[in-house]
Amino acid sequence: MKKILTIGTTLLAGLSLAACGNQQSSTSAKSSTTQQTHGKYYFDGTTANLQDVKIKITGVKFYQGDETTNGKNVICFDYTITNKTDKDVNALTGWQAVFNAYQDNKNTEGKLEVAPMPSDTSDQILQEQDQSIKKGGSVQCRMAYELDSNKKPVVLKATKGYDGTFLGKKTFKIGNISNQDENYSSSSSSNDKAVSDVQKSSVVSSKNNSQSSNGNVIKSKSHDDDQLWSDVNNDNWSGTIYENATPQERYDYLQDQAKRGSEQEAQMSSSAPAVQPSTTQP
Repeated sequence: MKKILTIGTTLLAGLSLAACGNQQSSTSAKSSTTQQTHGKYYFDGTTANLQDVKIKITGVKFYQGDETTNGKNVICFDYTITNKTDKDVNALTGWQAVFNAYQDNKNTEGKLEVAPMPSDTSDQILQEQDQSIKKGGSVQCRMAYELDSNKKPVVLKATKGYDGTFLGKKTFKIGNISNQDENYSSSSSSNDKAVSDVQKSSVVSSKNNSQSSNGNVIKSKSHDDDQLWSDVNNDNWSGTIYENATPQERYDYLQDQAKRGSEQEAQMSSSAPAVQPSTTQP
């Protein structure tokens, strides 16, 4: 999972999405969508239209969990958000001011925790997710949640950010769960553009060593060096090209660097002048 701006509720401070109009409710028995109508402000299961923003859900995906989600699988909503006013709104705070996700729980409301973005998230989304959107501008983004159950459906509820008035909800059954490593391998090539010449050489070498005869990348799952493996989850990756890489890719990089370091030490030792014995007589 990409550890990019795991957002809490504090991001919602200062963002008020006001709405007004006549209120009347309507529920369709033929679908899993419940819509509460407030004049022209609503959530119909796909689009949430409010006074300040308009959010359209463009896709829903499920991903296998990993160490960043404590093994919990993830539901991810792809969406496009449009800022309709001059207010300071970004893609993340705009979504969280409107939506929350839930799974049925007999003891609590079952509100789901926000999860790190999946590893196949595009660079454009990562760059624009927390930038202010101009009036009339639109940004593509996504929001992920940790699943508390792999069987119970997820209920996405929309409310009016100003006073929490219910706008509508939609229920999503758990679908096919994708493997994050496979998705990352198909999108990781875009990260190579930011790699320096020295780092790029290391990455290419590592990839070449793990390619099959038909050119497809085969990820090694072994990690014989426990010391290197313990370093894949530390904080030293922040700000590097491997900040959002999978643990296995970090391990492969560290292993490659350790090998190169050993080779350089061996070369330096072999090229060092031999110490001549002293010929001075006592």
